[in-house]
Amino acid sequence: METTSWRQKTPLVVVVPVVFGLGVITAMGLRVNAGAQNNKPPVQPGTQVVEMQNAFEQVADTLRPSIVFIRAKQAAAAPTEEENPFGFGAPSMPRGFRTPRATASGSGVIVRPDGYILTNDHVVQGADKVVVRLQDGREFNGVVKRDFRSDLALVKVEAANLPAAQLADSDKVKIGQWAVAFGSPFGLSDTMTLGIVSSLHRNQQIGMGSNGRYYPSLIQTDASINPGNSGGPLIDIYGRVVGINVAIESPTGGSVGIGFAIPINTAKFVMEQLIAKGTVTRGYLGLAPKALGFDDQKRYNLTKGVLVTQVQDNTPAAKAGFQVEDVITRFNGKQIDGEIDFRDIVARTAPGVSVPVTVRRGSEDVTVNVKLGAVDEKKVAAANPVRKAETKGKLGIVVGDTQDPEVREKLKLEASAKPAAIVMEVVPSSPAAEAGILKGDIVERIDGKRVGNAEAVTSVVKSLAVGKPVTMVIRRGDQQVLVNIDFD
Repeated sequence: METTSWRQKTPLVVVVPVVFGLGVITAMGLRVNAGAQNNKPPVQPGTQVVEMQNAFEQVADTLRPSIVFIRAKQAAAAPTEEENPFGFGAPSMPRGFRTPRATASGSGVIVRPDGYILTNDHVVQGADKVVVRLQDGREFNGVVKRDFRSDLALVKVEAANLPAAQLADSDKVKIGQWAVAFGSPFGLSDTMTLGIVSSLHRNQQIGMGSNGRYYPSLIQTDASINPGNSGGPLIDIYGRVVGINVAIESPTGGSVGIGFAIPINTAKFVMEQLIAKGTVTRGYLGLAPKALGFDDQKRYNLTKGVLVTQVQDNTPAAKAGFQVEDVITRFNGKQIDGEIDFRDIVARTAPGVSVPVTVRRGSEDVTVNVKLGAVDEKKVAAANPVRKAETKGKLGIVVGDTQDPEVREKLKLEASAKPAAIVMEVVPSSPAAEAGILKGDIVERIDGKRVGNAEAVTSVVKSLAVGKPVTMVIRRGDQQVLVNIDFD
């Protein structure tokens, strides 16, 4: 078979591109000449559409210089699934991805001209070296200040006159507003995506074990957020930062239109303390608040406030005299509308400060003066267990008296146990089981009535109206807990 050398074909290869290129140039020239008579675009969009596009272009032009790309390098191995949970069907931190050299990528936003950059803690967690790249291409090594609890961190770089973004008031954000996300999804820096604010006050538990975090109030958006967007800002139509992108709800690990951002007011609180002292201190009461549901509003004749469902012993709340079933309506003179604003105002009150708290107790308004303590993460976790769903059906518990020798023997109670009604058995799948009642719980009140022994419990339960939700106050270890049960 005859073969032809590469050199013999070379002239043909060279000639063809030249001719093709000339043809393109000629055609382009003809197109320009023909279009000289009519250079209008083929589509004439309406004025409102053009103005909207101009608005988004202005947001991009204003914000892009304030967005940074972050590389966090670790000497350790890549994180486990527990540390970087892209689990199916669970919210995931859009952290970016790690190479075998353990380099994570994420985003950040410049919040002060003197070199302070806000990002997520999980972007820089465990990093030995953090490198920040600005939009103009300059790179800086950063010094990190972290707050694990909020999943926020500050990176300080030695630079001046940086283009800082303007921060909004996230308490004024409304569902339906435009939302623009900036960041570096999958390492693609300088990316902008568009959506709306889909919902507010979402709470999520993300991760497991020591790496798990609880987010009490998140902004939800359908602006596309993906791995690598973490730490980047969520922007309103005015070009102001309303949140810091942190997580996604996804069965695949990629965007499916449900993303979450930490409200910027939370970030401001954390940022100011990290700048001032390098750590974040939060006020602590030692009680568990619950938003007033429809039945609660009817029961307590209130539409605003938070219901105290648990009080931890030996905490500021217990020492001040808070009780389960108190409804907190004002804190230090400020009206309490719901659980989120109550948690925020408590956290932002300095430990050691004494404040008056107004509660509805029974039919009276009572003022409780409390001196706040500092947050103890273990106590907070113990006082805020995951709430379980309630179902209808029979109550489903067997109670006994702590003074009964057989009961003491069966439950291994001490001889000094005080007289009380104690749960000896919980029927599986019963309303009591679904509501979280446990063997060994001490029953103190049912539907507002005090019960001191098993007979009293039986009597009260018999008198309950069918179909009426029941409240039960129990003692569990060093906690007093309020439980709601649907009773048929």
